[in-house]
Order: sequence, then C-alpha cells, then structure tokens
Amino acid sequence: MTQTQGREAGRELIALSRESTRAAESLLAAAIAGVRQRVTVEGQLDERRFDREQRATHGLAWLATYVESIRQLAAYAERMHAAGALGELEELLVQIGIGEYLAQMQGGIAMSPGEIVRPLDLGLRPDTVAGCLT
Repeated sequence: MTQTQGREAGRELIALSRESTRAAESLLAAAIAGVRQRVTVEGQLDERRFDREQRATHGLAWLATYVESIRQLAAYAERMHAAGALGELEELLVQIGIGEYLAQMQGGIAMSPGEIVRPLDLGLRPDTVAGCLT
C-alpha cells in the first residue's frame, strides 16, 4: 500500500469511527430515556422502582462504558492518523474494537459470566436499536 493509499484509508476509518460514535451516543441517549422512564414517577426518582430496575441501571452503566470506549478508539485513530502513525495494525485494532462494542450493544452486553443485558432490558425496542445502529 502506498503512503497516499494509507492516508486515504485512514480518513475512511476516521469517518467511520466518527459515525460509529454518533450511532452509539444516539443509542445511549435512547437508553437513558428508557431507563429514566422505568425509575421515575412524575419526573422524580422512585427508590423502589430504582431497586426493582437494578438490572437496567447496571446495564445502562455498562452501555455508557462501551460508548466511551468507542469514543476513545475513534480519538486514538485520529491521533495516530494526524501523527502519520496509523498503520494497518492500528486500523484493524480500531475496526475490531468498535465493531465488537457495537455488536454487543445490539445483541447483548455481558455484565458478568452469567448476566447479559440486552437492549430490551434498557427499554429499547428493536426498531430503535436498528435506527441508531444502521
């Protein structure tokens, strides 16, 4: 691959990583709204509902962590590209990392070996997830 081809590939990766970040942030915003609806009454936090929805609130924290991971991978790609150090290995690491996080956000995030939080657990309907992550 020539240096020009590498720079172009890097720009494509950055564009895709930015798009992935926006998609993940959109899904997180929808999940926050979904969980908020489950744990509040008339706009106020209801402790009993919060306790009952512990799985959803815990899952929301995991989702937020995944979104931040995608942000950081995108920022890493941009920094490496700006420094002229975004090679094939770095590109693959970013693609695999972002792809894996997005796949788990769509299909289920493992919070422990025996506990997976799925979008529906966060109040996200399949059409909402598809709309955010398409």
